[in-house]
Amino acid sequence: MDEKEVVYEVQSDISPVTKVGALLVAWLVTYTIASVSQSQFVLANLESLGVVISGNQWLEHTVLDWWGLLPKYGSAVFVALALALFISGKVGRLFNLKSNWLHPLAGGLVMLLVMLLMQPILNVTLIAGTRSFEGQLWQVIAGLAGGFTYKFLRQDVARWIIQRPRQNALL
Repeated sequence: MDEKEVVYEVQSDISPVTKVGALLVAWLVTYTIASVSQSQFVLANLESLGVVISGNQWLEHTVLDWWGLLPKYGSAVFVALALALFISGKVGRLFNLKSNWLHPLAGGLVMLLVMLLMQPILNVTLIAGTRSFEGQLWQVIAGLAGGFTYKFLRQDVARWIIQRPRQNALL
């Protein structure tokens, strides 16, 4: 008996709504990790100076920092991440990458770039939580996580949603 291999034709046309949704979720992941890690480094530094901070104060300051950093830092992260993911998508298509691992790399690199450019562009001193190497590393990790989230939502989940009904129809 000869087994036939079934090949599913999948169009890779992902709707603009899916792309925007993936970008917004990726930005939320990136900004939240960046903001929360920044707050934790600041609060840890305050505790190392002898300031007593209760658990409720840790949570309150973390939430207030997330909200307070949103207008400037959140906007900077959104614009930078959108540009980085757009460019990494174009480069991925140029090299015909089936799974674009450039998105996480672009996310990490753009967060490093945002930290370097905040002073000249926004006239904002480097956010306090990134004055140490560990703080900067967490900002890069935030960008990597955002880029991976975008890659997963934009490519993997979207293709699965498109491909799955066609596979089920053939069964």
